[in-house]
Amino acid sequence: MVEIFERMRDGEQQIGARQPVPSHAATVIARKVLRTGFEDKVPLATKPCLGIVLGTGMGSLVDHLEEKMTVDFSELGWLPSATAIGHAGRLVWGHVENQSVVMLQGRVHAYEGQPVEMLYRGIELFAALGIEQVLLTNASGGLTSDLVVGEIVILNDHIDFVRNALAAEYLKTNGSHVYDELLSAGAVRTAQVAGHRCRRGIYAYCLGPNYETRAEYRMLKMLGADVVGMSTVPEVIVARSFGMRVVAASVVTNLADSMDSEDRQPTDGEDVCQTAASATNGVWTIVRELLGEI
Repeated sequence: MVEIFERMRDGEQQIGARQPVPSHAATVIARKVLRTGFEDKVPLATKPCLGIVLGTGMGSLVDHLEEKMTVDFSELGWLPSATAIGHAGRLVWGHVENQSVVMLQGRVHAYEGQPVEMLYRGIELFAALGIEQVLLTNASGGLTSDLVVGEIVILNDHIDFVRNALAAEYLKTNGSHVYDELLSAGAVRTAQVAGHRCRRGIYAYCLGPNYETRAEYRMLKMLGADVVGMSTVPEVIVARSFGMRVVAASVVTNLADSMDSEDRQPTDGEDVCQTAASATNGVWTIVRELLGEI
């Protein structure tokens, strides 16, 4: 038993001693975004102050950027191509009232069969760009009884049912306080004042791509989850490891009915995308709040 505890202690010390560093590939792409550009794409003149990952149905938020530049993930040869519905797979950068912003228009998920490091390469690129604040968005199923479709849940914690095998240097942040309390509270307050339904809540991270069974919905509710989805948590952990301040916004696109019924209609991916898109005004209100805090 003593030997086991000694090995655990040594492992914790080794993890704590290592600091994550963006890869050479991420640094090369960041240099092009900031200085040299991609062929006819104009680079940013200043370091971006906010990085945003646009989840299912959130892709239209790139239209708010001024002087927008876009590169497909496939052109970069490093960011993995997105295959899930509602994920365009593009790196987009531009300005919002003279502030530089970078967006990932889509992400890859663990269920797409990609190696685990592919799940957070976008965050690694954000780190190479010097970004200090990130907003992660996703679509989710609502578990709490009084949630409504289209409501925004700003995460204050998560339950990780996947436990992706992240590299050791990222594991030291796999605990509490990964979601920035000050920024998250401000996001909720601003969204509510603007008339959007918004609250704090706990996210259950499941593998997918299948939706949960009725029994699993009941279990998740018993465990204290408010919403359930298939992404975001690996990005949160890695972003915190790089020292970024993290806000995560989960849009409720369907209500996770835990009761059995022959009349129940199956959850459809297209419907999820459309419902998530209906909440983009509320999410953009949160973006403006975050930019105002910089």
